[in-house]
Amino acid sequence: MAVHAAKQVVTGSRRSAASAGDPVLASMITAPDVPDWVVRRPRISELIAQGTRRCPVTVVTGPAGAGKTMALALWAAAEPGPVAWVRLDEYNTRPGAFWSYVVAALRRAGVALPGTLPGAARGETAEDLFLLRLASALAAQDPPVTLVLDDLHLITEPTILGGLDFLVRSVGPGLRLVAASRTDPLLPVHRYRLAGQVAEIRGADLAFSAAEAGLLLARHGCTLSGGTLDSLIWATEGWAAGLRLAAISLAAHPDPDRFVTELLARDSALTGYLAEEVFGTQPPEVRELLLRTSILGRVNAEAASELAGNRQAGRILAELAHANAFVQPAGGGWYRYHPLFAHMLRLTLRLDRPDQIASLHRQAARWFERSGQLADAVRHAAEAGDWGLAAGLGGSRTWSPPRWRCPLAGRTRPPPRWTRQKSSLSGFPPINGLRPGWPPP
Repeated sequence: MAVHAAKQVVTGSRRSAASAGDPVLASMITAPDVPDWVVRRPRISELIAQGTRRCPVTVVTGPAGAGKTMALALWAAAEPGPVAWVRLDEYNTRPGAFWSYVVAALRRAGVALPGTLPGAARGETAEDLFLLRLASALAAQDPPVTLVLDDLHLITEPTILGGLDFLVRSVGPGLRLVAASRTDPLLPVHRYRLAGQVAEIRGADLAFSAAEAGLLLARHGCTLSGGTLDSLIWATEGWAAGLRLAAISLAAHPDPDRFVTELLARDSALTGYLAEEVFGTQPPEVRELLLRTSILGRVNAEAASELAGNRQAGRILAELAHANAFVQPAGGGWYRYHPLFAHMLRLTLRLDRPDQIASLHRQAARWFERSGQLADAVRHAAEAGDWGLAAGLGGSRTWSPPRWRCPLAGRTRPPPRWTRQKSSLSGFPPINGLRPGWPPP
């Protein structure tokens, strides 16, 4: 196997008896190096440091490429106390392998553990004894050790999660747990919140500010004008991977002023990353829903069900938002897609299914009409190029135009601007866009 062929240090002499067949790769229990191009972000490092000082658990969550691992690596490089690091993957998330890596990482950090710990995979009694002895050893740890579990969202095994919770509850000040995860880990986080035992650092905290983004671009030899940099921040919403990929691309771009407008090209590194790492990993029904609803500026369960024909649309949207899959709650049951993600979806729809776009906009127009949101209905009818539908919506008896109060007469009537524009709607030419001033405010 490649694991055995790799030239890695294997810490096998002091593994637990239960995991004698689980080699521990030193690369998986070592904090990653910090490359020269990385921008040091004291505000993030301080958030992590405050969390580990105040709470037994610190959770760093964000979507793929949000900079979780690098933020923790920067903090760990400056942390004076012992830090044990475990990078999780599909191979070390079984109970025996997981605890082998944890024990090896703790020993590597200088924690004094018994030479032999009972096995963690030989039945309930043996596992309980293992956890008791591990907790006892960690309780005596001074100074406290911080255990970093990178990509904890990969852990779904209840026995592992129960064991981690037992350590959090039992060890006391000798252990601090830091989890990097794309979603809230399947630990009792709600209980930790109520008890004041968890510090949470979210994707919004990890987002790069304009100043930090400027420093990152400068590390790659790039300089943007203030307006162009603001546009880049708007498009990426401070997403670390997006800014890094943009910086790499910009370094070879001859015209920085045109760069942001070309940022969302079909073959760009940004859209490729989102297509492969986010969109491509979803089940077919989720991909179908995302594509068909990408024409909307915002989406809720009812609109998604209408366009995708999927009665589970509400559940899917909620799960995508919970998974930090570039779907974000917008309040009132509505969601929005990250600007780059939305544009990637629309590009995919336009190139792979161009014949469906007009019909999707017509569906959206009729759904918004039924929902009483006529401005959105007219906009989608226009996007479909169906000016007859748009005119019919403008004259619909199911909708009353906005009213305004005449302060002198004390009566309400439609604003004059609305009356003028409504009368001219049926004469709209078939252009790709709306006439200036439409819909009325």
